[in-house]
Amino acid sequence: MKKLRIVMSICFFLLLLFPVIKLNWKENVVSKIDNRILTNNPFGPDYEPENGMDLTDGIESYLEDRIGFRDAMIYGYTALNDKLFHEMVHPTYMYGKDGYIFAKVGMNISLEEYHFVFADMVKQIQDYCTKRNVPFLFVFQPEKAALLTDKLGAGINYNDDWVAQFKQALDERGIHYIDSSDVLQEKLDAGEQVFNKQYNANHWNDLGAFYGVNYMLETMKKDYPGIHVNTKDEFDIEQILHTTLQVSEFPIHEYESIFYNHAKLIDKTEAYNVELRRDENFGHFEYTVNEERLKEGPPKTLVFQGSYMNEMGYKFMENSLGEYIAVHDYQNVIDFDYYYNIFKPDYVVFEVAQYVISNSYFDYGRMTEMDLNPVLDSFRNLPVEERKLTEISVEVAEGKALVTINVKGLPQGTEYAWLEIKGEVFDFQKKKGEENPGEEEYEVTVEKDKYYPNSLTVMCIDKDKTGIMKYE
Repeated sequence: MKKLRIVMSICFFLLLLFPVIKLNWKENVVSKIDNRILTNNPFGPDYEPENGMDLTDGIESYLEDRIGFRDAMIYGYTALNDKLFHEMVHPTYMYGKDGYIFAKVGMNISLEEYHFVFADMVKQIQDYCTKRNVPFLFVFQPEKAALLTDKLGAGINYNDDWVAQFKQALDERGIHYIDSSDVLQEKLDAGEQVFNKQYNANHWNDLGAFYGVNYMLETMKKDYPGIHVNTKDEFDIEQILHTTLQVSEFPIHEYESIFYNHAKLIDKTEAYNVELRRDENFGHFEYTVNEERLKEGPPKTLVFQGSYMNEMGYKFMENSLGEYIAVHDYQNVIDFDYYYNIFKPDYVVFEVAQYVISNSYFDYGRMTEMDLNPVLDSFRNLPVEERKLTEISVEVAEGKALVTINVKGLPQGTEYAWLEIKGEVFDFQKKKGEENPGEEEYEVTVEKDKYYPNSLTVMCIDKDKTGIMKYE
């Protein structure tokens, strides 16, 4: 009997020890069960403590995240609660009514100074485009809970009154925008499933994307009649079964209509992908050409877009447009002029979902510092002082697709600077010097086939705007 107790004690001890032995030591790991970056080793180089966390908190969080069989334990606990109590114990999702699943709802948002700064940024981008005779469209996408509020669980106090106030701020600034809410609500009222009940808790599905993108295209068509609006018969539509929630192993059983594009595309993404600057966390980029649509006269379109378009909406843009250039909008759109001067589009779209208008995706400080160049032609009537290009420093970095021109030594007090190559004007971005932060540098990136080293002219203007300095 004593031996049996010893054996049982050893087995129990090993059972407790085994998850510790199986500790996950890999750094920068994303959990498949809850799509979260696990805490890194508090003593390692990759550790970044959250606000207010001390070393003890970091160690505790690390052990909780890295204990062996973590995902299996979370899955078992979650599945058991679902089966026994129809209760979802999950860090990302929550049950609604009638079998609906939503992303967990946080605190209700109130309109604040941040939203006005965001609207000012959109206005500045629109003005930049308008002054260059390029149409601009801002597209606002509603979140799932906004249109299916009646399907949220009991006790959920959801309020998005800030949206109407934000749209009023857009109206006051004269921003050209659309809100997909009305068209999606119309389809929901007609019984069409434009949001999945379960599989995708945040976004529209392919059917919702079809209607939402068509609304966008119909609006763009007012400026460019050659834009094609999609029809369902242009796609293969198949029913796909989902057995787990998105980025989770939570079991479900739901069919979804997936649209497959027939269009024959030339993919130019890789030609730019390595050299094109993007935020390290939001790097989505696509550049496709639809030669069949090019014949119909659509605009070369630069779209700053989020996950609604990156995951579903892109295929409908590919089918409709001749040249479709997509850049992940989070943080990258604040560098708007960088992308504009590379691609020189005929139309610009900035698409954003309701729940991402926040500092995590669009940095407040950088938005307040945005200062896009005015059009050089607006100063052509000013006196010009001509100088030699050799009086300033011009450094060139050539890649396979892109060329970056960096200029130093412009007069102190320079407000804006432009680069002219064979009559085409590009806008320099002002930046702090890497070697000497007190010195201002000016940088612009252009496509390589537009770069002619013997045809460079640099022009600048000071804050008083009394004259143009020209270097060639």
